[in-house]
Amino acid sequence: MKKVYFLIMLIPALYFSQTVEEKTRIAEQSNKEANIMLLTELRKQENERKVRLENYLRSNPKVSKVTKFGEIGSKELMDVLPNGEFIYAQTDNAGAATTARATSLYNGGSLGLNIQGQGMTGAIWDNGSVRGTHQEFMVGGVSKILSMDGASLGDHATHVGGTIVAQGVNSLVRGLAFNASLVSYNWTNDLAEMLAEASGGLLVSNHSYGIGSLSSLWFYGAYDSRARQIDQICFNNPFYLPVFSAGNDRNSNEAPGSTQIANKGGYDMIFGHGNAKNVITVAAVQNVANYVDPTSVVMSTFSSYGPSDDGRIKPEISMKGVNVRSTLFDSDTNVGFMSGTSMASPGVTGVVLLLQQYYNQLYSNYMKAATAKGLILHTADEAGFYNGPDYEFGWGLINAENAAKVIRDKNLISNRSIIEENVLTSGATFTKAISSNGSQPLKISISWTDPQYTGQNSGTIDPTTKYLVNDLDIKVTSASGTVYYPWKLQGMGAPYDPPTNNSTNDVDNFERVDIPAPAGNYTISVTHKGTLTGGTQNFTLIASGGNFSTLGTSDQTSKDSKLDIYPNPTTDWIYFKNNRNEKASIVILDMSGKLIKKEAVKNNKISVKDLVKGGYMLLYSDKNIQQSFKFIKL
Repeated sequence: MKKVYFLIMLIPALYFSQTVEEKTRIAEQSNKEANIMLLTELRKQENERKVRLENYLRSNPKVSKVTKFGEIGSKELMDVLPNGEFIYAQTDNAGAATTARATSLYNGGSLGLNIQGQGMTGAIWDNGSVRGTHQEFMVGGVSKILSMDGASLGDHATHVGGTIVAQGVNSLVRGLAFNASLVSYNWTNDLAEMLAEASGGLLVSNHSYGIGSLSSLWFYGAYDSRARQIDQICFNNPFYLPVFSAGNDRNSNEAPGSTQIANKGGYDMIFGHGNAKNVITVAAVQNVANYVDPTSVVMSTFSSYGPSDDGRIKPEISMKGVNVRSTLFDSDTNVGFMSGTSMASPGVTGVVLLLQQYYNQLYSNYMKAATAKGLILHTADEAGFYNGPDYEFGWGLINAENAAKVIRDKNLISNRSIIEENVLTSGATFTKAISSNGSQPLKISISWTDPQYTGQNSGTIDPTTKYLVNDLDIKVTSASGTVYYPWKLQGMGAPYDPPTNNSTNDVDNFERVDIPAPAGNYTISVTHKGTLTGGTQNFTLIASGGNFSTLGTSDQTSKDSKLDIYPNPTTDWIYFKNNRNEKASIVILDMSGKLIKKEAVKNNKISVKDLVKGGYMLLYSDKNIQQSFKFIKL
């Protein structure tokens, strides 16, 4: 069997979580029966691992279970397989927020929002517990860190956790979602714990470690048992998005990494759970103080390149991972610098928390994981030598500001974006007509959580197997008949070649079509190859860029049969015509998109007496309808 190790990617007022009602609503959409079956399998594997390890250590009392190296590095013996092979767990921000453009969402930021992680909770699995008594995690005498498994404090975990939620007592280490809280786990039994948290409504978790053989080349790029199990956890729990670091093996001078570099020129270096389909795998780049063009994004010397064996785009996104300042383990006040993809992935985790908070604030529900992931890839800034994705930077540099704008503009009446969570039935075709004109490129994407592949790689170097189960396809056709296809890369045979966009993509479960200079009407078509496993596939459609609007019967419904508001203009009250009054809520934004108020609809009306004179946008939602209106307050 394979020899494996975990690798943490490194080179040296109380805020409560989501409401019980919100977490219950998410949990109700999990596949409970499939979760029970998977949990039984994971518990059996964990019990067998513990017995093997205990027997080995008892017979070899001089063997040290944990070995320290570097500043905060550690290696832990996790298992001894029946064939004698060892499994190891090895450890692999102001600047981070600026690089990610997350500061635009903060109070006083350019978007006029106050999205800082309030009410949000993420999770972290790492080499121990986050030091919850650090001043950056204490609010009103209570820690924002909830340690779940009694693990000893982790040096690496504390630095990673600070990048996500450090509150900024020392302003130089303020985390990306600095008003959020964090659930902290040791990595020992991570899969079963991830399953339990996901089935209870967890939205996002961070994993700054990887798994792979210490002596074999096959595991690079491999869709192994762990990647398959994580895909299954995600598919069973469609709101759960794990974020993984890509690894730091591109400058390795030890075999098998050095051999792989010599063979592949630095490509095909990602392994283990980083090759799962339904996660975000993160590359580490240098700080980007001001993004101007792709040359603004400089790759680190260590970040591992993809692709996966089947040619999927890995990593998917880039984030600052060089000289990240964050909380340190050795006191309640100390801070310091670390570099690695370990330090890049928690920045992405923090952005996911911010975007989920903003989406819920506006629309009273959270995004599915495929939506959150798709939105981040859809709005990334170009990086790398060629236009489109690559196996170095993924889809480019994360841009939280662009993602927030797409969320803001969803369902607005003009200059709108599209974020739709849809279902494709086997044998069916989804179509949507839009009109777009403008100087900005038109981007249209689909993203979906794909079922786990039925098999896994257990020792084959670079197999030709394609691990996509439900192969959806998007294309966009202009009024003149021109067909636009999604980007795709060339796979293991030519990982350094530029992407193409002249045919369908048959490996990735995120696809994006870019139209540089849109003009006129377009038809979006989503189809699939073969037969859909399960008979249906949920997917998210995202579109943005330029001046565009949707065309179709859904936008031409008679005013007699759909929700409407009156009077408009108004002075004191807005009334709703055809309101079903099913726990409806409204959000009012000013014309820049800044949140003005959010409240429940009572007696088919809301008061606007407290608004200053001017134009506003109103977003209405109940369990059946999401609709937007413009109105004028006199």
